[in-house]
This record gives sequence, C-alpha cells and structure tokens, in this order.
Amino acid sequence: MKKRGFSLFTKTLFWLFLNLTVLPVILLVTSILFNHQIILHDILAIQGHARMRKAFRLVCDDLAGRPEDQWSDTLIRYSNKYKVDLVIIFGDGTCYASMPFRLDESILNKVRYSIDQYHTLQHREYLGQPVPLLPENNPLHPHLLMQTGNPPLFWTGVVIEMPHGPKSKMSTAMISTVSDSVTGNGFLLEPLPWVLILVAVALISVVLWLPLIHRITRPLGRMTLATERIARGDFRVSLEENRGDEIGRLARAINRMSEQLAHLLKGHKRFMGDVAHELGSPIGRIQYGLGALEQRVDEGNRQRVQEIMEEVDHMSALVQELLSLSRVEIDKRSVVLVAAELLPMVEAAVKREFTSSVQIRLAVERDLWVVACPNLLIRAVSNLIRNSVKYAGKDGPISISASLQGDSIGLEVCDCGPGIPEEYLSQLFEPFFRPEPSRDRDSGGVGLGLAIVKTCVESCRGSVSVRNLQPHGFAVTIQLVKAPRHTE
Repeated sequence: MKKRGFSLFTKTLFWLFLNLTVLPVILLVTSILFNHQIILHDILAIQGHARMRKAFRLVCDDLAGRPEDQWSDTLIRYSNKYKVDLVIIFGDGTCYASMPFRLDESILNKVRYSIDQYHTLQHREYLGQPVPLLPENNPLHPHLLMQTGNPPLFWTGVVIEMPHGPKSKMSTAMISTVSDSVTGNGFLLEPLPWVLILVAVALISVVLWLPLIHRITRPLGRMTLATERIARGDFRVSLEENRGDEIGRLARAINRMSEQLAHLLKGHKRFMGDVAHELGSPIGRIQYGLGALEQRVDEGNRQRVQEIMEEVDHMSALVQELLSLSRVEIDKRSVVLVAAELLPMVEAAVKREFTSSVQIRLAVERDLWVVACPNLLIRAVSNLIRNSVKYAGKDGPISISASLQGDSIGLEVCDCGPGIPEEYLSQLFEPFFRPEPSRDRDSGGVGLGLAIVKTCVESCRGSVSVRNLQPHGFAVTIQLVKAPRHTE
C-alpha cells in the first residue's frame, strides 16, 4: 500500500526554516546573557567596558598621585600589562601616550566633540533637563570608537576627569586604548566565548540537519547496493521503504523494475531453451539428409553440399549450447551444494577436454574443499579448458592452478594466447558475445561458453572474472567458497 506523505522538497524546506528559527533564538538568548547587545560596538562595550573602566580607574588613580612628567612612563607600564597602547588627550591638545605619538587633527576633533557632548549632558542633568537616549549617552557605551591610519589602528576610549595644568585643577580628558586589533588583543573583547557560541550554533545546526540527512542517505545507500546487485544480474531485490516521498517512490520503482527484469529474463531464457529444443529435431534430419545427399551427388556439387553441411553443423553447435545454457538455468533452481574436494573435479574436466596436441599443466593441491555442485563446476571448468584449447592451444601450455585466499579458494585457468582487447573484457560473459577479430564464428565459437561458465559458477555461490596476462596470455579466475575438510 502506498504511503502518503510530504515530498522531500517540502521536508527540506521545513528543516531549513526550523534551523533558521532556532538560530535566532540562540542568538537572542546569547544577547540576553550579554545585556541584550549583539552588534560589534556594543559587544566591545558589553564585554570590554567593565574591564576597560576598571583598568582606566586604576590608571587614573595612579596618575593622580604623580607629576605629569611621569605620566608617559606610567602609561607604558600599564600598556605592557594590558597589551594595548594607552593615550590620554585633553581638550587643549595636550596628550600623553605609552608609545611615540603624533596627535592627528581628526583625532583631536573627535576628542573635543566627545568632551563637548560630555559637558552638554552634564549641564542638562544639572538643570534637570531630559537627556536624549543616544548611543553616546549610554553609560555602558564608549565615547570614542574610531579607526585611523593604514594599516588601521582601532581607538576605544571614554571621557574622564583628571587633574591637569599648573594648579592641577580637574580637567576633562579622553583616555583611550590604541590597538591594531579590533579586540584590543583580547583586552576589549575576549574572542573565546564567541568562538564557543559559534561552535555551539554549528553543532546545533548539525543536530537539526542530521536526522534529515540520515533519512536521505541511508535509504539511498540501500538503493545503490540494490541497483548494483541488479547490474550483476541478481534480481532478488526487495526494498522496504515505507514512506511517501520521492525516496519511497524510487524504492517501489526499483522493486518493480527488478521484478519485471527477472520476469523478462526468465521468459527470454525459456524462449531460447524452447527454440533450441524445437530446432534440434529438424536440424538432425537436415544433417542426416545432407549426409545421404553427399553420397549421391556428383563431384562438382559435392563441395557445395559440404559447405552447407558446415553451416548446419554450426547451427547444431549453437542449438546444443543454447540447450546447455537452458539446462544450467533450470538446474540453478534445484541445485544442491555440497562440500567437495576441488582436485577430482578439475581432473574430471581435464580428462573430458584433453587432447594430445595440447599440454595442460595442473597445479591443484589435494585437500582443497569447496562449496559447489560437482556437475556444474565440472561443466564450468570444462568450458574454460575447451576455450583455451580452441583459441590458444597452439601458443603454449594451459595452466590450471588453485590457491587458498582467506575464506575462499581461487581456481585459475591460464593460456598463452593473444588475450582479449581490454574494452571487451567486461562483456565476455554476455550470451552470444564474440570479440572481434580474435575470437569469432570462423574459429568455431558461438558466444555462449563463458555465459554458461558464469551461470554454473554463480549457482555454486562463487564468482568469475577475467584478465589479460603480460606480455601475453589470458586468465579466468573462479572464486569459490571454502568448505571445511570432509571427514568420513
């Protein structure tokens, strides 16, 4: 039953809006924790203001007890302590600094403006007049925030009252930090808490998105494995994705595709078997008739009859291969796998295909036991030996070897022939495929030998692969499941 649900697009939008909703909440909570301030200047004022006010109070108290000619040395000492340069600027242009300093007119104008604003606010408060709620009036806000020079220097300062002049009267001045960093090298703003906040926001975003990503990637991984099985010819695929979005529809489509492919392949193989069976009798009668005809025709027409007989023989071989493939497919459904020793089965295949004109080297040890159906495995190895004899028997010996490879046993049949063009290797196990020009109809092949080998081996829960050898030669490797040693 088809499950109705939201589309993947809708789910993605939902999670996106959920993420965008949660993040502002996090920022809002963060801003509450930091006195409702989240912009850069206010961050400086929030986190750095208390530290800056406390430090400036210590500096001013220390300077108040010293003559003004010692102020620069005192500022140098505090500058080394706080890792920022300190500057005190009075409205008349007098300045004291912890570093070589030339007072720029733009800085002096900004300082005078801040001092004037400070006096104006004090006068309004003295007269009992309302004070405008401007950033400059905020007691937590620096009175000076500016950037100068190239490379840039960042200024952050407040207006203070300090003794100044011949009679050491209280005068209004601006005390400011000067740094090449907007954070004042950590004096105004400690970046670690904000880094932790950003990490927390990123982790929360990952937590929010992880369920959706998991619900997308995990079924896609199962579908990838299922389609890979289908590509290998295994149509026993069933995906259980009880969902109504695109992924659920894709899973159901893959299930239907595998069922239809299995049905089509089954019908195709049954059709080939039926056709081969029906063609067997008339072809046999044709061969019998041609044999009789060959004895009665004159010498001039006998060559033509022989050519026709060769064509009929080729057709008969094709029909026999089709019948063999059909029988193997039928046997697959009722195959019984047992633990069998490999060497006797290989020897039976060699005995079946041995010819005196070809040398076969056998290097298979005893006591190698595999899980297999002996008849099917013997047929597979026989086909491989027959192919090697037919296509590469004159080029050198044929080698058959076996080796233990963990939980499997590899059986390899190698010849010394010219091999197969690399672009054709992946197609060798397809029915009726014959690479040109090395192996074609003229050399006797009908293109079903390796297809039968593949079917037999897979029926034994094994796998088969091919490769070219260097500098020449061709190898077919059969991987079989290792079985425990048989005991009587």
